[in-house]
Amino acid sequence: MAIDNPMHLMVVDHDPVTAALLMADVRAQGFTRVSHISDISGLAQAVAGDTPDLVIFNYHFDRPESLESCGLIRLIAPHTAILAIASAGPAIRRVRNWSRDTGALDGILEKPFLTQRFRAALNDLVQGKQLSRAMEIKAARLENLLPEEALSAMDRHPAGEVELFEGTVLFTDIRRSSEMITQLPPREFFRQLNQTLSIQARLVRDYEGSVIKFTGDGVLAVFRGMGKSYLALRCAVELAGNHCQQIFPYGIGVAGGLILAGLVGDSGRAGQKQQYDVIGASVHLAARLCSMANAREVISTQQAYAAARFSHPVTRAIGRVSIRGFDAGVDCVALNPAPEANKTVTGA
Repeated sequence: MAIDNPMHLMVVDHDPVTAALLMADVRAQGFTRVSHISDISGLAQAVAGDTPDLVIFNYHFDRPESLESCGLIRLIAPHTAILAIASAGPAIRRVRNWSRDTGALDGILEKPFLTQRFRAALNDLVQGKQLSRAMEIKAARLENLLPEEALSAMDRHPAGEVELFEGTVLFTDIRRSSEMITQLPPREFFRQLNQTLSIQARLVRDYEGSVIKFTGDGVLAVFRGMGKSYLALRCAVELAGNHCQQIFPYGIGVAGGLILAGLVGDSGRAGQKQQYDVIGASVHLAARLCSMANAREVISTQQAYAAARFSHPVTRAIGRVSIRGFDAGVDCVALNPAPEANKTVTGA
């Protein structure tokens, strides 16, 4: 007994007799979602409205123009598999030649054929489609594990070269997270942490920055291009005043300068663990400033603040600060959320 298959199959055939035979055979194999298109003038709308996983196209020699409908299917639904059926002789030659020229068909079956051959061809395409779908799902999941900047970098530098650029770095870090995790049920802590980090990441993207990684209880983001300092400071101030501070209060650090970006990790052997990351003095400095900031506060280098040309009340004068790892002192400023930010709920 055939097991019900939820995949959507579409039979394209203007002849009601042959179409009925094909559909009956397909249903006998357990496919419960089978549709029929007899008039190719409505094919585009049907495919776009409910994209099939597999199309069975019955080609009739007296309608040579109907082959173009396969090209239309491929254009509208590039991931749909197409199996063409044609009679021996000129019909099958035309289909094969057209397939060779266009690459629009995934399989061709010559009539007359045994039912077993039809089912085997159908099964091969279905299995290929299921494998492709599983790979797409896996790729989508893996893509979610990679920062957006890493995907862009791989497009820019396929060989994995290290990239050096001027950028502005933004760090966030939740205050007393170790204490909070003992006060909340673990699953609730994890849920609220994810909610906070999701809001932070969305605000970074809203201000044209890129989240490089989540640091467990914070975010490392980079801004590049024109206006990078301005966008980073605007983002930082909005993060400082965001309502998620009421759930997990956090501080923010901002610094600009040269940044090295690329894959780091075990590069000694192929296939070993590596990850995309950014390094440089500006990255370390932003992290240090973040650790100095109070909850709901932004600490930025004076240089990044001046470059941003960002008009904002400086609520705490810091001046030159001695920071571990930097021989000379670093001039810094502290910013709190603008008054209107406290009244506006952002990121809900």
